[in-house]
Amino acid sequence: MIFARFHHIYTHRFESAYRDETTLNQAKREWALSLAGLSANLIELALERCKREHAWPPTIAEFLKLVQPSPESLGLPSVGAAYVEACQNAHHPAQHEWSHICVHLAAQNTGYFMLRSDPERLTRPAFEKEYLKLIERLANGETLSLKQPIALPEPDLQPEAELTGQLLEHGLSEQQATSLAYYLEKPVGSTVRERYRRRAQAQLDDLKVDFQLPE
Repeated sequence: MIFARFHHIYTHRFESAYRDETTLNQAKREWALSLAGLSANLIELALERCKREHAWPPTIAEFLKLVQPSPESLGLPSVGAAYVEACQNAHHPAQHEWSHICVHLAAQNTGYFMLRSDPERLTRPAFEKEYLKLIERLANGETLSLKQPIALPEPDLQPEAELTGQLLEHGLSEQQATSLAYYLEKPVGSTVRERYRRRAQAQLDDLKVDFQLPE
């Protein structure tokens, strides 16, 4: 199939490269071995690039380079442009009209927080890796879609409300009680929850309030 396409693309230039049947059959066998395992989509993409980038039939090595899809060959932003777009919109990704789903997905897979906070020497290679993986999937005919964020369960504020009420009964103001009970919003058993609890307990002790905060 690929040699038939070459014949139509390059006409006499292709014919001049394979003048006899023996040479043609040997070339077909070598090409078949070299392209084994490549998807039809990638081969088609490389053939389209041949028309634009090669005036003469390519060698196997040249053709294999064309099989590796670049963003520009698919009409997508370059790696540099996509990276800039991702960094500029990592603070409010849902509010931005992304140039392509591959750019948005690469930013999502890299991590919006990482793009916002880490230096370029770390974020750019990470983003580029994700972006090029998505480009290859797109070239292979895959349909890409955004990952939907997992909805977190509503927090149980009942324990916090009950503790606030108990602290109010001990003569604390509503602002003091709410502030001291805040630690209950942190995950149970976490070090941050225990740190906040100890701090709140120390504040209670300073206020001479005889009350032991629950864990």
